[in-house]
Amino acid sequence: MIKRLFKTIIILILVVFIAYIIVSNIAFFQGEGGSYNIKTIIDADSGNEMDVLYAVTRALTDHNIEIIGLISGQWNFHENAPDSSAMVSQEINEEILEILNLTHIHHPPGAYEMLHYNENPVAQPSEGAKFIIENANGMASGQKLMVITLGATTNLASAILMDSSIIPKLDCYIMGLKYDPFKRAWNKNEFNARNDLDAMDIILNAKDLDLTVMTATVAGELKFQKKETFEKLRDKGNIWNWLLQNWDNNWPENQEWIMQDVALIEAILHPKLATLREIYTPPENTHRKIRIYTKIKTEAMIKDYWKAAEENSGY
Repeated sequence: MIKRLFKTIIILILVVFIAYIIVSNIAFFQGEGGSYNIKTIIDADSGNEMDVLYAVTRALTDHNIEIIGLISGQWNFHENAPDSSAMVSQEINEEILEILNLTHIHHPPGAYEMLHYNENPVAQPSEGAKFIIENANGMASGQKLMVITLGATTNLASAILMDSSIIPKLDCYIMGLKYDPFKRAWNKNEFNARNDLDAMDIILNAKDLDLTVMTATVAGELKFQKKETFEKLRDKGNIWNWLLQNWDNNWPENQEWIMQDVALIEAILHPKLATLREIYTPPENTHRKIRIYTKIKTEAMIKDYWKAAEENSGY
């Protein structure tokens, strides 16, 4: 009887140990490679500056992230913004998808203007905001929709204002804001934040919203040199040549470019290339902890970008 009991206990211990090893390895490999099989929407102000084009291309050509939508963002705060900056972003998004033969990916237009304010913020309904709501509500129990915002948070904030029940169903990553770790001070005087300050406050105030921020302070460390970029991407395929042509046509004098949006995409795809820390939101916002990137491995991110372009040459 004792021997049988002892044998049963040993078997149970082995089963638990094997299950632990399996689960640990799954978690390890997911951490190595980033977000696998997670439905993701990218909100991009593609008409604004060059780094967003490189970031969107990097994400769309990666096979380990499931992009289900590409929303256009407004960038009206820019001094050279046209009457409809969101429409410019929309046209560029469609062009990128066409070059990549990915027009089956939904690409709804986002809001043309920042949030209105009438005692309280008023949403800017758009096809993009509705697309976020529809897909968040369609997620299976226990799963979250990833939303990556590379510009103003207008569409994300509008979706939350239109249907706050989606908040616990979202896992949001935004590029924006500044943060001084020594003074422990936030600064909203940053381009993406200023494109819709009310929308940014909505995101920061949403108590149960999973939020990760790549600040401009940290992302500004990632820079592409024009000479190296042209050497690495030339003749790799239509989309890569298109990126180079865009640099030559629109910013021919710039010999380097800060790739802030690329930093966020690389950090999501390869978590080991960035350091995350939990800190409290700005004092004027809801007192809660959010995640921010405090450090990135710039050289490793650049090398990974060239590697990805090589692996996806021919696009």
